[in-house]
Amino acid sequence: MAMLNIILLCIVLTGSFYIPQQMVDSESTQSKILTNLTTSDKTVNPLVVQVEQIKTIPNKIYVGEKFSINATVKNTGVYPVTFTANLCDSELYAIFDSKVEESLAPACKMMSEPVILNTGEKVIVQRISGLSGITYKALEEGQSSAKVILPFKINISKTETIDSLVGDKFNVTINPELST
Repeated sequence: MAMLNIILLCIVLTGSFYIPQQMVDSESTQSKILTNLTTSDKTVNPLVVQVEQIKTIPNKIYVGEKFSINATVKNTGVYPVTFTANLCDSELYAIFDSKVEESLAPACKMMSEPVILNTGEKVIVQRISGLSGITYKALEEGQSSAKVILPFKINISKTETIDSLVGDKFNVTINPELST
């Protein structure tokens, strides 16, 4: 069992060097593989998490407007994965350039069970501004570069887990301020 843990840890560390990077528009529906870690056995790929449809809510963002982020996460690996994905304390977050301000906001005080995704299952994960502890606000017109990140655990057995983290870059278009 210890040898399996060491092998899996090496796979995770080696695989982190091979995370593909692709820019997507906030309104894009392109599928995206964020983490693609492989084993020496090509028929088994136990450590894969895929994200689809990274976008902002609303899709069209204006200067001065607060917005949220949303992505569909799918487990295409062999082992179940676990992460928090509810409206109050989602682990999904984004790091934006200077065109977007991130500020702390009160998080709702709700006990939540982590999401467990088995092979082939998927779920929509959101970070709702002002509700889940972080607020995103558009400051300046133009393209804003961002990186979406989701920490998760790979459940090797009932007692063995491996912490992992996926991330990828995307762009958000910020439109001129709405005239009132």
